[in-house]
Amino acid sequence: MNQSLFKEICSTFPTGVTIITSKKDNIDYGFTANSFTSVSLSPLLVLFCLDKNAKSNEALNKNEFFIVNVLSKTQEKVCFQFANSELSPKERFENISTKISKKGIKIISNSCSFIECKIKEKFDGGDHYIYIGECINGEINDEIKDPLIYHRGKML
Repeated sequence: MNQSLFKEICSTFPTGVTIITSKKDNIDYGFTANSFTSVSLSPLLVLFCLDKNAKSNEALNKNEFFIVNVLSKTQEKVCFQFANSELSPKERFENISTKISKKGIKIISNSCSFIECKIKEKFDGGDHYIYIGECINGEINDEIKDPLIYHRGKML
């Protein structure tokens, strides 16, 4: 199997879209991820994967906390802004409404929900790192009902 076919096959599985945010030396970091999933109920664990070359690894390696922001259907523009690898960490947050978590990490406003996590493990996963976080806080936005979905290369 080649990478192209692999990516096409994986795109047939619809996924939610998240933005993972973190902080290092007073610099806010964030990136778009659809590789988010729950792992365990006891303890409460989630995971996501991040390309080894991504700038956000710097913050995740040195900071014990991150936020998983589950995007709403109205946040497609936000999704693409955080997915743009040419933007600096600061530029990714431009014109994005946020609030600050108890641990000082930015939470994306108008998302469906968020989970604040403490990094528990980091594993090698080929050209990506696999991060496992223990959930310490979270909130559902009851006013937002429809999540942003990625399927076959399109946002739904």
